[in-house]
Amino acid sequence: MLLKRFEAETLPKALEHLRSECGEDALIVETRSTRHGYLVVAADPDATQNERDQAGRLSTPTPRRWTRGFEPVAQKAAEFGLSPRILAAVEKALLGTRIELGRAGDPALGSMCKRILTALLPTESRFEGRPVHDDFGAITVVGSTGVGKTTTLAKLAARAVADQQDIAIVTLDTYRVAAVEQLRAFADLLDAPMDVAFTPQDLRRCLKQHQHRDRVYIDTTGRSPLDRNSMSALGSILASRETARMLCLPAATRRHDALVAIEAYDRFGIDGVCLTKWDETTMPGEALSTIAEHGIPLSHLGTGQEVPADILVADTMDIASRAFGEQAQEACA
Repeated sequence: MLLKRFEAETLPKALEHLRSECGEDALIVETRSTRHGYLVVAADPDATQNERDQAGRLSTPTPRRWTRGFEPVAQKAAEFGLSPRILAAVEKALLGTRIELGRAGDPALGSMCKRILTALLPTESRFEGRPVHDDFGAITVVGSTGVGKTTTLAKLAARAVADQQDIAIVTLDTYRVAAVEQLRAFADLLDAPMDVAFTPQDLRRCLKQHQHRDRVYIDTTGRSPLDRNSMSALGSILASRETARMLCLPAATRRHDALVAIEAYDRFGIDGVCLTKWDETTMPGEALSTIAEHGIPLSHLGTGQEVPADILVADTMDIASRAFGEQAQEACA
């Protein structure tokens, strides 16, 4: 189902926003406090009903999935990895336009598909630039083992230094061999202070010590989302709402694994996702769709190992062009 997220200073205000946009029939999935107030996550009632309708038709012949004009474009976009739910949302939006879907070949189809997909992909820009009112002044990078957390942190920190920001680095990763030494060497190159935190108390002390700085970047030990004990230990460290949380997720992650990771880490709050190793896959749409369906913002794309060059601020129009650009033109040709 497509999930929507509503955040406000108080829970009643968040619920009011929910009712205003989704109506009284919206299914509330989760409510929790955040650094900024309260978050309500709800299921799109239309998407939920569609799922029920599909479940009720399992014993009947499957109807044509797409309209005739949209079908070749959808098939091509599926090769990029876009999920049927995202494609269905795009097609539904097209029905409210002047695009001719009764036949293939409408020349405006590709451009309109890109515009709609862009609207379906929320982004988060506060990981970049100078923080305003201490928002995102401290950034914790989380994710499973080997997803590129430390490399992503290094890229962000180097970009901040190039922007003449005053930064500090803190690591919680005392598990990997030489992890501390690796990050300390990088901090020395940036002429930035670097601390090691072993406990939640250590982290709070470090945050207080560096509260005058523009940014504090916090590295964490890789945790399997399937390891309850490890996730519980991470949760105790992230219990404080003093930091923003960036989830690193490889772009080639299959849908089910992406879903497991997102649901595991979103218990602590995910403020944005960096899709790492974007350059290592031709099918990033599965991970991208899972993020979009949960209403979680995309912040960056990791495009290689070079620091700080190989990271891009998420450009949803560029992503939509990759998904629908040439494919749509070919389908309409």
